[in-house]
Amino acid sequence: MPAKDTAPIFIICCCLISVLENPMAFKIAILVDKIQDVTCTCFVDEILKGTNTIERIAASAAVLNYLHSIDCLCVTASHDIELTHILSNEYDNYHFREYIADDGIHFDYKLKEGPSQTKNAIKLLHYMNFDSQIVEAAETLVNKFIDTKTW
Repeated sequence: MPAKDTAPIFIICCCLISVLENPMAFKIAILVDKIQDVTCTCFVDEILKGTNTIERIAASAAVLNYLHSIDCLCVTASHDIELTHILSNEYDNYHFREYIADDGIHFDYKLKEGPSQTKNAIKLLHYMNFDSQIVEAAETLVNKFIDTKTW
């Protein structure tokens, strides 16, 4: 096989890495194994979705950091805001803006720099007519977390 820097080969990979939704969660291992000697562009959507939060964030950061270290152009979508902090020196961060209206949730599909600053889970509870006690309890928990950084 030609040297990596003299004959680039682009591999486009769509990887939905989810133990719960996709029993083939080994795709990321296959990806990492296959791109050792080629230039790679890959797309990773919700890496390790459905796994334990703390380990998902640590494992995802390690995998994404590794992909960055071998010069893989990796486009990643994640709801784990912690990854934006952990990988801030390795990855640029962009987001779409969402809007909740009377007829549902809408996205503008325009890339904006930085992590998303909007929150939508509690707005969705309200939109879906959850009992106000549930909505208020969720708001209380969020405010506590914002103030204390603990649950």
